[in-house]
This record gives sequence, C-alpha cells and structure tokens, in this order.
Amino acid sequence: MDIQENLRAIWCKVLDLDEIPAGASFTDIGGSSIQLIAMLLHVGNAYQVEIAIDDFIGDPTLARLEQCVRQQQAAATDGAPTAATAPDADTFPLLPVHYWLFERIDVNHYNVGHLYRLTAQDQPQHLRAAIGAVLRQHDGLRILLRRDDAGQWQQQLQTPDGMASWWHEEDLQATPEHLLAEEINRICDGYQARIRVEERAFSAVYFDLGGERGARLFVLLHHILIDNISEKILFNDIASAYRALRAGQPVRLTAAGRRVGDWARLLHDHAQGPALAHYAYWQAQNWDGYRPLPADPAPASLPVADGAIAALGFASRSLSSAATTRLIELQRLQAVDPSYVVMAALQQAFHTWSGSEILALAMVHNGRIYQTIPDANVLQTVGWMINYATLYLRNPEQLQGVALVESIVRQAKAVQDDALSLTCLKYMNRDAAVREAMARLPLYHIGFNFIPFASASTEEFIFERASEPCGEGEKWFSPEIKPFMNVLLAGQQLKLSMGFSPCMYAPSTIEALLDGVVAQLETILLS
Repeated sequence: MDIQENLRAIWCKVLDLDEIPAGASFTDIGGSSIQLIAMLLHVGNAYQVEIAIDDFIGDPTLARLEQCVRQQQAAATDGAPTAATAPDADTFPLLPVHYWLFERIDVNHYNVGHLYRLTAQDQPQHLRAAIGAVLRQHDGLRILLRRDDAGQWQQQLQTPDGMASWWHEEDLQATPEHLLAEEINRICDGYQARIRVEERAFSAVYFDLGGERGARLFVLLHHILIDNISEKILFNDIASAYRALRAGQPVRLTAAGRRVGDWARLLHDHAQGPALAHYAYWQAQNWDGYRPLPADPAPASLPVADGAIAALGFASRSLSSAATTRLIELQRLQAVDPSYVVMAALQQAFHTWSGSEILALAMVHNGRIYQTIPDANVLQTVGWMINYATLYLRNPEQLQGVALVESIVRQAKAVQDDALSLTCLKYMNRDAAVREAMARLPLYHIGFNFIPFASASTEEFIFERASEPCGEGEKWFSPEIKPFMNVLLAGQQLKLSMGFSPCMYAPSTIEALLDGVVAQLETILLS
C-alpha cells in the first residue's frame, strides 16, 4: 500500500467513514480538532514522524499530508534535530478550570493513571530517558499549584532538575504469580495517594516482574497536568523518544505548542480587556424562568468526611440504532453537529424534569483554538487546557424537532465569545466588583461533555495496556456536586452517562431524566 492509500485508511478509521472523496479536506468532511490530533498521532506512529498541525492545517488534504510525511522522513534522514530547551522556573495565574475544580472536589485527589505491559527486552534506562526528554519538552508536565504570600493559589513551573523525584523502580521478581495483580494494585494505590498539587503531580513507576514475566510501566499524573488531547500528545512523544533511544538514535520531538504559562497570561489579559466588552451582556440577561437545580427530598445517606463524599452515582442509557444512524446521517449529509441535537433533547427533558425554562449547561471543552484571543492556538501543548463555558438554553417559542435544534445552534453560536468571557470575568478579572457581579449569575445545572467518536479518543501506544488494576487513589467530591453528562458517539451507538451525588439524588431520579432525554432524541430524529 502506498503512502497516500495508507493515509486514506487512517482517515477512514479516525473519521469512521467507509471512503474519503478525492481531494477532500479533513475539516470539510467532519474532522474535529480532537480527531485531527488523533489522526496526526496515528500517522506519526505509522511512519515514525512528527507532523506539526500548523504545517498541515492550511491545506488539510491527503496530498498535503503525504508531502508532510515525506518531508519529515527526509529531515530524519538528514539528522535534523528538534531538541527542546526547558524554560526556567516560573509562576503564573490559575486558569478558570482550576477554580471550578476547587468548587467540586478535593483538589489533591483527581489523578489519571495508566499501567502498561512491557517485555523483558524493554530496559528501564531507555524508558526513564524517554520520559525525561518529554518532561523537558513540555512544561505543562512540570506544574504544581502553590499558594503565594497572600494565600492565593498560583501555578508554579518547576525546572526538570527541580522536580520532586518522579522515577521509581519496584522489584516484584519474588512475588508469586497469584499475588502479582494484588501487589501491583497495592503499590500503585500508594503512589496515587502521594500525588499532591503543592509537592508532586507526576510519577513513573517501573515494575520488574522478572524473567519472562517482563515488566510494567505505571504513568501517574494529577489531572491539573493533562486532558484527553494532551494525553495523546504525551504518550505519542514518549513512544517516539523511546523508539529512538532503543535504536541508539538521538531523540527528535515535534516543537511544543504555546507554553502553559503563556496561555495563562493570555487568558488573564483577556479577562482584563476584551472580556469586559461582554460584561454588559451578562448583566442585561433576563433570568425569568430560571429555577435552581432540584434535589430529592430523601436521597441516600452516605458518610461525609470533612465535608466530602468518596463515591459518585452513575446512570447510563443508549440511543436506539435507528436514531443513532439518523444522527450520523445528519452530521455527514447536512453538517449538523450531533452535540447540538443532544442539547436540544436535554433542554426539553430538563424542563419537564425540573420545571426550569432555562437549562444552564457547563460546557466542558478543550479550549485549544480561540478566534477572539490572538496567538492562542495550543493544539500541540501538553497541559490541562480544558475550559468550561456556561450556556443558558431557552425555548420560549415551544419549538419542536429540527426547529428546536436550529434554535439551540443559534443560541450556542451567538454567545460563544460571551461564554468564554463569563469564566474569565468571574475568576480572573482584577476588579472585585466585577467578580462579585458575575458570581451572582445563575449557577449551571449540569456539566456537559460530548466525545465525538471512539476512534478519536482511542490511545494507540507503543505498549499494551496491562490487565492488572493500578490503584484508585482517593477521590473526594462535594456532596452538592452538580450532575454531569458525558455523551459518547462511538460507531453506531450513542451512549449517555450521567454522574451525580447520591447525597442529592436517588438513581431512579437521574434515570428518569436520562429516559426523558432519550425519548426526546427519538422524537427529534425519527419523527
């Protein structure tokens, strides 16, 4: 298979399409920013090259991608270096999502851990050096949260040599096979508990199992370091560095994107200037019809330690295959974003469920491209770049079906800039009066996260995922945490899941809301 045909197959996989039209643009045939990064990582793994987004996005076609691959292969042959110089220590403002995190859970217990299976040929010195190169490349992996002299939280960047010890080796050669999984889980759980945003936020643990049993690699990060896009960039870079070191070659990594400190300062400056242009918009809104989130009169009685609970409830529902097929058709044939269809159904179901005419959604998004902030493209940046923006959705005309979806699209697009300004003004503006006024706006009802396709979120790493559990850490949530909905569109199935506080809701209450959303989706899509 020649390069372009292989690239075409990768596009089909990432976009979940059977074929790619000749001369098609990746973005014009439905490729999202998440799928774009996933596609470039697949290409990088296939050809052991690093394609920068900026080199491709101006002409996002298969022909241009083939050209990029051939250029990178030629550069690798010529030995062109792409080494990064780690910046000095630095301190910069929090992002709005950090404040949101503080409101929801104990900030010290929000970890992401991955356990991988290694062979006896995978040497720890190569792994350590590969991860060390990536830590130098991406400053977002070296961030801690610390209080300044005034007691205010700040992000603090460490130098690579200034980090708390992050590489650890565990000898389990003498552990019997039947106790191995339990011992790995116990040790990983201990590392999970040691993650503290003021002291350490990253660890890598090499488990030597002995002989043919091989080894395990445990990579552990606090969530302040990484989001789902960053995760792909991180593990792709580790794989690239590891392959080079194992082959005795120099490490070449794609230049990192805008650094996290630069992004934080850009957003902070935006809060003092351009975001203020939207202040009048928020103060002029009519909140008639808004009702607070209802709670069950007698939810579950759970133990609460220091004002927090250790477990959330979860409920899920799936859309019928016929309705999901129609949803995919709308996206492919009419360029209708499926997330807006789900929002329309949720708005109707929520109105019936709660009595509120306004649905306030906290839209969780990766926030990596902003038209309103010059030079804010952080698509190649590793860090916790997630932002959230509250959308207040209404249906005063009592629209139904496609007409309602069109109304939701107009509402969402009309306030895109204002949505970013809400969190900037609420958390980052220096004027206390502005922050207080923004804090008085109605609170969001439900968190919302739409994941477009399984193929876009699947990590293909150089190592296989291990089957053993790798610890839970301790996750403590506020008893009053708001419900949050994750929507996954994977293949021919749309799955809705909702996390919630058992101190606020019985499972049957949340299930009733999800049943209402599914019923509305079926009506919109099949009527």
